[in-house]
Parts: sequence; structure tokens; C-alpha cells
Amino acid sequence: MASGTRHDIADYRASGFAAPLMAMPADDAAHILARLDAVDVDLPHPWYYKSYLLFTWMDRLVRLPSILDTVERLTGPDIMVMSADIWTKPARDRRHISFHQDAGYWNLDPLDIVTAWIALTPATSVNGCMRFLPGTHRLGRVAHDERQGEDNMLSHGQTARIDTAAWPVYDNELEPGSMSLHHALLVHGSGPNTTDNPRTGICVRYLPGRIRWTGGPPVSAMSVRGRHEGNLVLEKPPSSDLSRDAVRQHTRLLAPHASRRYVTF
Repeated sequence: MASGTRHDIADYRASGFAAPLMAMPADDAAHILARLDAVDVDLPHPWYYKSYLLFTWMDRLVRLPSILDTVERLTGPDIMVMSADIWTKPARDRRHISFHQDAGYWNLDPLDIVTAWIALTPATSVNGCMRFLPGTHRLGRVAHDERQGEDNMLSHGQTARIDTAAWPVYDNELEPGSMSLHHALLVHGSGPNTTDNPRTGICVRYLPGRIRWTGGPPVSAMSVRGRHEGNLVLEKPPSSDLSRDAVRQHTRLLAPHASRRYVTF
């Protein structure tokens, strides 16, 4: 499947993703990128996981109406956010991300979870943009192998046990400020960055408000629109950047997931 082919939100049910969509103006994306590049903090757990718990500007980003209005068409009016992780591939980075499902380690029900991947720099086929296997979300949860290695960016090297060559591939090329949305069960991966510039994006997980945690380390999330009717631990937004209460909450909520390298949320 050719890069740049538009998949509208109406195609999401069939293909498992929608792209490209607008998240914010390119100037706003550049401003967020500059803020991220300026972060220099040592915390008990990586700051780039659940970063909206630490920074007010990340909290505002995950609540942008331009994002939530689109996500609402997929999750319904009650929306929670479970994570907002920063993914950067440095220039000439040989590492890749193996084909996998986001939901591989999650104990959540239902799995109607939407991942928004927001580009802060251009994401292209030569600098390691995401690659989707359209329709694989209809397979349900598939078994994964753990293939850890220095060339795999995933903490467990999780790799979906399917014949990836049997599926078409969509190169998810994005401009700064644009985004894609994909289903938690869609198999996807990415290649190395062969260019002289870094590739950076923010990966935000949105959940329907009715979602429930079913086992393993307790999962927390923040309500960003509507109501919360599930059983997840409720998070509070930061009152200021890196405030004492914000760091305490971040530390407390990430601690149960550290032994599994933070793949359980």
C-alpha cells in the first residue's frame, strides 16, 4: 500500500487506522519539540512515560479538542488517557521496532483503545515512520515472541507471531503537527532512521471511559472528556511543571510497572 494514501476516520473500522489527520499547526509542534528537547530531569522512573502527569503543557496537549473530537468518534463521549510517551529515533539510528500489537501486555477490557501518534518532526519511510499492516486488528489478540536485541527499540523485543509478508504494508508518513490513529490490536512496526536528522513523535493512548482493568499491576488513567465508569486508578493533572505532588504521583503510579519495563500500561 503506497505511502501518502489517505485513510479517513471512516476507514478506521476496516483498516484499523486513520491517517493523516490534523492534531495541531506545525508551529505548535515545533514549540512542543523545543520543550521536550529542553527537559533535563532525573526521576525515579523515566519522565517520558506518562509525561502529562509531570508537565502542564503535555497535559494540555493530550486534551486538545482537535484530537479529542476525532478520538470521540471511535471511543464515544467518555475518554481517558493512559499514557503519552515520547519516541525519538536519533539520526542514523540503526534500530527498528518489530511488528507487534500495542495490546500485547495489557490486561484491559474492552481493547477498543486508540493510539494517537503525533508527529513533531517529519515521519517518512527513510527516517523510520510507523508501518501498519491494515486489517490485522481483526485477528484479535495474537501471540507474541520476545526477541530482545540491541537493534530492537521495544523493551522486550515483542514480535507478533503472524506471517507479516501475507499482509499489505502502509508507510505512515506524517508532517509535523499531523497525526495518525490506530487500534490497539493493529500490528505495526517501524524501520531504522537512515537520515541525518532525528525523528520524534508523541504516542498517546486514549481509552473509552467504561474500560476496566482485569489483572496484573494496577493501571491508572486520567479522564479528559466525559465520565469514568470503569475501575482504573484516577490520575490528577499537574498544578505546575515538575511540582512535588506531580513527581510523587508519577513515581507512585509507575512503580508497579517498573519490573515489566513499563509495558503493562
